[in-house]
Amino acid sequence: MRNPWLDIPEADYVGHMNSPGVGQRPVLGRMLGEVLETVRPNVVLVLGGSTGNGLEHVNPTVTSRVVVVDVNPHYLIRLRERFPNPAFELDLWSGDVIDIALGQQAFDLVHAALIFEYVEWPVLLPRIAAALRPGGVLSVILQAPSASSPAVTPTPFTSLRKLESLFRFVEPTALVDAARGEGLNLHARHTEALPAGKSFDCFRFIKDAV
Repeated sequence: MRNPWLDIPEADYVGHMNSPGVGQRPVLGRMLGEVLETVRPNVVLVLGGSTGNGLEHVNPTVTSRVVVVDVNPHYLIRLRERFPNPAFELDLWSGDVIDIALGQQAFDLVHAALIFEYVEWPVLLPRIAAALRPGGVLSVILQAPSASSPAVTPTPFTSLRKLESLFRFVEPTALVDAARGEGLNLHARHTEALPAGKSFDCFRFIKDAV
């Protein structure tokens, strides 16, 4: 089955995420900046990085390389246009995060914002754990269920409705337990309120040093 993300134009995605009824794009960009500042990683992997929201916060005196994976190649083209000459190495990998080779002990930080809801995350999680260096950090942002809003908020950008068939909420306890089984121990967790009434459930895991 064709991935619905391939049929969502970049302008629709950005417009949807910036719309008043969603308001998630600036929050997600800020949160990537916060985790970069806290973890201070040398090599970073951003899963589902789309057009590079938040990469403006990369400090090239700390982070020398950033790898961004996204299934939609048009998003990555736009990302390259936004960051044509970054002061850090920027690698863009187009493909499904479930299939693409992430490497072994290659990254100090893996950031996965609103990606686990759209993939078979129990399959992806062990691959992330293997890609992290000992002591490395996995940052996960999940969309929390809302009593007042559907999973995909209706906006004028109707192409986003295609995601409704793909979206699945992730049960936080199941994620924490599965992460522990992969040697990823919960270090921090908090809830991030969103302007439109929804919220994010945010996790930071640290890989066993041994």
